[in-house]
Amino acid sequence: MLFERIASGIAAVALAAVMLVGVIDIVAGEVFGVFLAFKVDMSGTLTAAAIFLAWPLVQSRNEHINVDLFSAIFPRWTVIPREIIAKLAGFVVFALIARGTWALALDSLAIREKSAATLGYPIWPAKLACAVGASLVLLVITLQLIRLVRELISGKERA
Repeated sequence: MLFERIASGIAAVALAAVMLVGVIDIVAGEVFGVFLAFKVDMSGTLTAAAIFLAWPLVQSRNEHINVDLFSAIFPRWTVIPREIIAKLAGFVVFALIARGTWALALDSLAIREKSAATLGYPIWPAKLACAVGASLVLLVITLQLIRLVRELISGKERA
């Protein structure tokens, strides 16, 4: 999906910015004895945004950690129902995360929240990015659930 790739691209840019700030801070500190006062705040907000924006692509590709210790003892016909149960659980968790991140993002946007660091850069965009990322994960899970229910109804089997 296009939205997943755009979100992942923004996540990559955010992580690159975190690395650049880190490099500048280290070089400026070692060479000039001057450290960046905003590095911790900026790194935290950009890393959080990057994680949330990368989540939809990870969910779409099913690249989460998967513990399949007991999968071999279940009959083959339970594969799709177990996946549906797992996706429903993920949907509930991400619905709660999305609800919370949207509340935080909208509150932050309403006051145009800025960092307490000396630079005072806006942190509401990072909070908004987290909410968008969580919402995109919900969309991906919904599409995955629809696909799984169709497979279950059609009688397809998975290994």
